[in-house]
Amino acid sequence: MNSLITARGPDSIQGAGSPASSPLIAAFNGVQLTGLVLLLAVVLTAWLAPTVKRSPAWYNVIISWIFSSSSFLLLMGRQAGPSPPFGLCLVQSMFIYAAPAMNACVCLCFALELFFSVFGATTQTRTSFKWKFLIVSLPYVTTFLVCLEVLTIGLINRNLVERNAIGMYCHLSISAPSIVTGVIVIFVMISVLPVVAVVIFMFIRNWSNFRTLCAEENGGVPRRMMIRFGIFCILPLPIVTISLVSWQFSDRSPSAAPLAIVIATLPIMIALIFGTQWDILHVWMFWKRHPHPVYPMSPVKPLAAPLSREEIELDIKPSLSNV
Repeated sequence: MNSLITARGPDSIQGAGSPASSPLIAAFNGVQLTGLVLLLAVVLTAWLAPTVKRSPAWYNVIISWIFSSSSFLLLMGRQAGPSPPFGLCLVQSMFIYAAPAMNACVCLCFALELFFSVFGATTQTRTSFKWKFLIVSLPYVTTFLVCLEVLTIGLINRNLVERNAIGMYCHLSISAPSIVTGVIVIFVMISVLPVVAVVIFMFIRNWSNFRTLCAEENGGVPRRMMIRFGIFCILPLPIVTISLVSWQFSDRSPSAAPLAIVIATLPIMIALIFGTQWDILHVWMFWKRHPHPVYPMSPVKPLAAPLSREEIELDIKPSLSNV
């Protein structure tokens, strides 16, 4: 991320190097805007619709990616031409370094919440307050600390704050903040894997009970729920890979702009994973009535402490006769 800094006034930022072409910048902004709009639609639907119930960790996932998309759009309209104001550039630098760390932390907290929900259902125990507090607060504490780090560096040496060489966003011209954020992302996302593995083990061990709990009308496990859980399980791998690969490209590399556009598609992926749940989609089907979920009868004994809809999505498809 190192790039040359040219002379400038005290309250403006001079772009370093040659910016990316206008079509690439427009594509970057368009992808980020698409992700932002989709995420806002998902979170507002869940918040306003009385038939949709979600946990705090679920909302944190969506909010963190809204924060990420918004932070990369702060410079929109100032990505070429006159230098952006120093204050705007510093704020965006703080946010874009903090956003990946926040995204990684919400992924870990979402996995932890799922673990405690499944563990509590199988052992008839409740999650302690300290774990609930950790699940809700960890992403925001991490975000604050990374923002504080970048703010301190930027105020001590204003010359380090600049619009990057491809012109898409502001950053610091030293590699230290990128390394700190990258280490946080890799460490947190690797920590997700054993949590997910334990959850999968508990699902397999209690498969007959969860089959009853999550059954559709025909008595089968909803394929959509299993597909989304599988995608969530493998999501840490591309995030860690992108974090590692991004270190290999400087802003002056011909691959820098396309890589930025690829990274910008992550919010769209999150919106599709969390926004294609049946109860959310059904809210938008205004031409159909909203039937109450039908829970099938089954001779299999349910869990001693079944999960609530806020803790795990049942994803039950309504009967066609009620549509």
